[in-house]
Amino acid sequence: MASSISLVSLLSAGISVCALILVILIFRRVYQEEYRRPWLFIGVSAIFFAVSELLRFVSVYFGRYIINSDITSIIIYFLAFISISFLTYGLLLEYLVLNYIKGKFVKMKLIPVQEGSIDGKLEIDVTKGKSYLALKKEKPFMLEQFSQATKSGYEGFLLTEMNPREVRTKFSLPKTPIAWINQIENSTDSQYVKDSLDENSDLVDPLQINNIISFIDNFLERSNTPFVVIDLNLLIKVSNFSIVNELLNYVSSKVNKKDGVLICMVNTDVLSKSNIEIMKEYLLELE
Repeated sequence: MASSISLVSLLSAGISVCALILVILIFRRVYQEEYRRPWLFIGVSAIFFAVSELLRFVSVYFGRYIINSDITSIIIYFLAFISISFLTYGLLLEYLVLNYIKGKFVKMKLIPVQEGSIDGKLEIDVTKGKSYLALKKEKPFMLEQFSQATKSGYEGFLLTEMNPREVRTKFSLPKTPIAWINQIENSTDSQYVKDSLDENSDLVDPLQINNIISFIDNFLERSNTPFVVIDLNLLIKVSNFSIVNELLNYVSSKVNKKDGVLICMVNTDVLSKSNIEIMKEYLLELE
């Protein structure tokens, strides 16, 4: 019996050392992300629990050298109590983030997919940078190029004013995540809107910029080769330009970090020349 306890204690000590190493590696990665608080608490929990198990291992194998074993036992239980407290709080934060910030708790939408891997061929040059402004390109042409990108290894994400069902049919995008920008969810056409959505498309109000950011963040966090296309006309018409500009600046930096491509489609008649020049500071004009 004693030998079995000793063996379990030895295994626990080994696993605890592994846990400490993993926590250090995770912390180095998590601190580079904005979404980090739950993992910080969970990591701290693992540290306290690992220390308590290492102390238990010492008490089992080197108990004869410990002056006061009762104090050692109290410290072990105290460390375990702190560990479970941090773990519970971290899990609570994770639950709240998933349920109220990330969107659906059980089933996530807007999941990155590839429509193909070798068949697509682009007629636009996206090798000069990562973020582009499409001023002189027709929307059908750009959506066709977007479709081709999803068939050449990219994982596409489309924010559009067009009905997702029509986009999927016209441009052969059966699986690509699509966010439909419109303001008719609560109108008499609400049933029409719901019927046009599927498991990988959703609705976003152009005035709810935070929701748009959340959709894009959710997609980019899970995407390896993102190709993001945003239809800006309605966003600019109903929102302040400075707000939309901040949104695009943010998305551009996130896409650059993922080594992806961002294309912003907009008609020149909805933007002043000065605003176009502002956007060109971080968006290359697509030729």
